Amino acid sequence: MTTRTTDRPLDTDRATPSARRTRALVILAGAAVLLLLVKGAGVRFYWVPVVLGITYLAAAAAGRSRGPLWAPGWVLTVVGLAEAAWFHAGRPADSFEFAELTLLAAGTGAVLAVAMSVLRVHVSAMSIAMAVLLTGAFNLAEANGVHDISGNVWFYAALLALWGVAELLLASHAKVRA
Repeated sequence: MTTRTTDRPLDTDRATPSARRTRALVILAGAAVLLLLVKGAGVRFYWVPVVLGITYLAAAAAGRSRGPLWAPGWVLTVVGLAEAAWFHAGRPADSFEFAELTLLAAGTGAVLAVAMSVLRVHVSAMSIAMAVLLTGAFNLAEANGVHDISGNVWFYAALLALWGVAELLLASHAKVRA
């Protein structure tokens, strides 16, 4: 990881069409699992970040990603596990301790993402920053009652599904150009 903004990424996510299709299937499966767990099986909504994070990690691994998916995967998974443990214990979200826990978990996820460099995976500062920023934004929206978006499992499943379809389109576009 580099902190200089003028450095070009060592490795961007130049996935092959085959890797993109594989990644798309994992992402679409993640959307289905999210709906099945939360809507079908009645799993509590606070598990959504864990499922999202695991979907990112699985998509990164399945698509042989060398970059941008690992950071949000680690940040979301660790934050999700910390918050799920918090809520499972019956603790309220409107406490300073919850904010500290979320910040600690996001930092831990970022450290795990940076540690991926040992495996020669390029993780940019921007991919980490965006993962932390968006996690905080959605937590803030949820805390302020914007439940139509932040508290709606359909919203997250739709985002995953759109992403999966985009990966399929990119795979087919690359195949046509080749």
